[in-house]
Amino acid sequence: MPVLGIISCHPPIIIPDIGGMETKKVQKTIDALKLAASEVERFDPELTLIMSPHAVALNGEKIPVQVTDKYTGDFGDFGAPQVNMRYDCSADDAYALRECGASAVRYGLMDHGSMVPLYYLRPNSPLVIMGYAFSLPTNGYIAFGSCMRRLFENRRVLFIASGDLSHRLLPDAPAGYHPDAKLFDSKLIEAVRDWSLDRYLLLEDFRDLAGECGYWSIATLFGFMGPQAKSDVLSYEGPFGVGYAVAVVKESGE
Repeated sequence: MPVLGIISCHPPIIIPDIGGMETKKVQKTIDALKLAASEVERFDPELTLIMSPHAVALNGEKIPVQVTDKYTGDFGDFGAPQVNMRYDCSADDAYALRECGASAVRYGLMDHGSMVPLYYLRPNSPLVIMGYAFSLPTNGYIAFGSCMRRLFENRRVLFIASGDLSHRLLPDAPAGYHPDAKLFDSKLIEAVRDWSLDRYLLLEDFRDLAGECGYWSIATLFGFMGPQAKSDVLSYEGPFGVGYAVAVVKESGE
């Protein structure tokens, strides 16, 4: 069965109720997410997996998987409690991920790293939300993604890799400025565009310099989609000092 991957940034400012007039500065990102949403609609997934840097995290090497009856969340922390969402959790699939080395955590609240992509992508399927395991090396995330692919090989599965790139692009950026942050983002975008895991892994030592948060999500997507996938980078911009990328990744031939 086919699979579909989406790389999505997650700044709350791209949501009109939060960003207001500022959304004009990120119109490229919004347009790209709407285009990605049309791909999701055509794909019509049976199950949506999403990995977010801001979901429940663990200090060990087991990737946390949030298990609940219903995932719920809103943007009250960003001044927009009226923007809310509710998704079914595919609990059986969440527990099944323990075969790949995940740890099930009973928790139903959605984080903004999950909600922002879902606000635009709107998959019509149950979800499984995953976070980071801070002691797991990058190769462990790639292996986890490959295991998920095998586990769900008979399903139409969408994987959303949520994450922003460098947080240090401008002098007033959230993590402070670094002159090489833009180079990190450009190299990462090139690696994703060419779907080159080897080049992607060369950026490992520059992650702290960039102050990124999406590297492990995307590494997991590399494992999930496999080496023969084709990637289409729909947009990249960083008007507020943080790199925002959107890409659609499909199996070769799709």
